[in-house]
Amino acid sequence: MATARTKEAAEKHDDDGYVHDALIDAAEQAEAESGGVRNLFDLRMIIGGLFTFYGIYLTIRGVIDSSAAITQAAGVRINLWTGLAALAMGLAFIAWALLRPLTIDEIVEGQAASVEEEQAHDSLREEREHAARHGGH
Repeated sequence: MATARTKEAAEKHDDDGYVHDALIDAAEQAEAESGGVRNLFDLRMIIGGLFTFYGIYLTIRGVIDSSAAITQAAGVRINLWTGLAALAMGLAFIAWALLRPLTIDEIVEGQAASVEEEQAHDSLREEREHAARHGGH
């Protein structure tokens, strides 16, 4: 257990009366400075990476397609065009994620909206259950 002296050394009080822990403040500052981990697992990066990978693969396949494969595709280099489109889409997703990274505020805002929707759904369900119980009697 921490002694009162240790607690006072680790915590500082704001004018608002909030208690701040030095370690938590340091972690929050580090997260604010580099959101790299948060943005690494951004869904846009994952989707962009997959589209880019498949786009490169299909583009290479399209370049080395045989004349029989081109004839089979009605004379269109379908692998090449599909690969280029997938590559463009993947790079667009990655550019979007890099140019507009997620912020803590957006994440918290999204979570708050889903919590409010969930609470509204729960209260509506409770009202229906209450009406069903008392309406049938």
